[in-house]
Order: sequence, then structure tokens, then C-alpha cells
Amino acid sequence: MSLSLPATFNYNLPISRVFFIGLAGGADSGKVKFCRVLIEELQKNQIVDSSKVVLLHLHDFYKELSDEDRVRVASGLYNFDHPDAFDWELIVELIEDIQEGNAFRIPKFNFSTKTRSYEEHSKERGSPTVVLLEGIFVLYSAKIREFLNMKLFVDLDDDMRLANRVARKVAEFNPDPIDHVLTEYVRFVKPAFDDFIQPSKKWADIIIPRGSENVTAIELITAHTADLLGRPPQSNSTRPSRMNSSNSTFLQELAGSPVSKSSIHSDPSSRRASAAPSPVPSKSILADTPNSVYKPVPE
Repeated sequence: MSLSLPATFNYNLPISRVFFIGLAGGADSGKVKFCRVLIEELQKNQIVDSSKVVLLHLHDFYKELSDEDRVRVASGLYNFDHPDAFDWELIVELIEDIQEGNAFRIPKFNFSTKTRSYEEHSKERGSPTVVLLEGIFVLYSAKIREFLNMKLFVDLDDDMRLANRVARKVAEFNPDPIDHVLTEYVRFVKPAFDDFIQPSKKWADIIIPRGSENVTAIELITAHTADLLGRPPQSNSTRPSRMNSSNSTFLQELAGSPVSKSSIHSDPSSRRASAAPSPVPSKSILADTPNSVYKPVPE
């Protein structure tokens, strides 16, 4: 079985030279951790300085609550896990400001007071090179998808996401009772995943099983980002990496190109004497990468 990049994958950077990556997935699937690991890899491989990367969280774009909404929040009846709870126009406005090189404001939602503040980014600070937008509904809105150069989806088992949620909730400063956490999950979180989040997975360019534990997927995404930005990665990792001089060969093999297996780890002078090429990715390369790393996007 050969793998191929989806036909709709956006290989071209916009005129603004800002590269937008969207990361979706169920609640407590490890999206934030994955983003942080990816940013570390971009920095470590000298692809982009971390100061030129902006990480946006969808949960900071919750709508400002009315008095009626606050009553529903207090009674546990306000649904924060629904697309209608988000200010989509504010997200579009921010992305457009970043694209155009304008000054912009990043919202910060305070979950204790349920209010929103802003972090100012002046024009003098310069535009970011990479913007990551993570959140449960990042791939839900067609308008948001239009801005994204790379669309990712973290795919984690339902039981694991629930276990992560319980562990997170009980570790908070004012922990919620377990019965409240489970009621909230059944009433809001699980229906949101079934009705909106899971269906949005079809728009992903790359589906990532196991999130930040999937090292191969992180390397692959880092390499693609480097290619699109025109900056060959300079790996400083002590872990043997395929993001070096054999990077393009590695990507060709994943894409199903006829590349010799032996050329993956051999030096250039020895590749001419390699065995016959194979159209199938080698098992050693895909050992920790399920076949669903790439999922074609339907027409």
C-alpha cells in the first residue's frame, strides 16, 4: 500500500509569507502539547526562531457572556463545546491582520471570571513566520480552513481522551467532583465530538495518531514546513533523524515514489549501487506510523 499527499494540500505560501497551521482534535487529545513539541522541533532544526511563531488557542475566542449566559454557566447548562460558543468573526479578523502585516491583538480568555483580555502585538515587532491555531473546531469552519496552509488532526482514542480529562480536572486548584466531570462529558463533550469534531477530520491533510508521542509524524510535519518555507532543517537532535541530507528521499518513499530502501540511510556515493527500487514504503520507516498519517481529502 503506497501513501500519497492529498491533492488539495496547499504547497504555496501566501503573499504575506505567513505559514498557517491548523490543528484540530477531540477535547484533551493533546493538541497543545503537540503544538509545543512542533515549535521546539522548528526551533531546534533552525527552521524558524520561536520568537517568530505565534500559537493561538481556539478556547481564547469564546464569545463574551451575557448575564443570561452567566446564569446558565453557574447552573452547568452553558455549552462551551459547541461551535456557537465561539466568536468566529474575531478569529477571521485576527488572521487577516496577521496576513496583512498589521498590528494585532491576541485574546486571552479567563476561565475563572469568564472574561476576555487582549495581548497587543505592535507592527514594529514584525509579522510572525508561522502561526499555529489549535482547538477542537479548527477544521469545522470553512472560512477558517481557507486560511490554513496545513491542516492537522490529532486522533486519540475516546477512552484516552476521557482519562486525560478526568486527570486534568481533578488536578486543578479547585477540582471538580468526578460525577460533575462525567456528566459534563456525556452532556456536552462527547456529543460535540460525534456531531462536529469527528466529521471535520475529513478536511485534514494529515491525521496524527497518538499525538505528540508520534515522533515520526512530528519529523515529517517539520520537514514539510521546512520545505515550504525554503529552509532545509539543520537537526541538532541526538536522536537519529531522517530530517537531514536524506530527508527528500525519506519523503519520496513515504509518498510512494520508487526510491531504493537502502538509499534511505546510505551516503550519496553508495546509492547508485543500491537495490531495485520499491514502490511501497519500507516497514522500518513506517514502524511507528499507522497508515492513516495521510488521509486524502474528498472533492
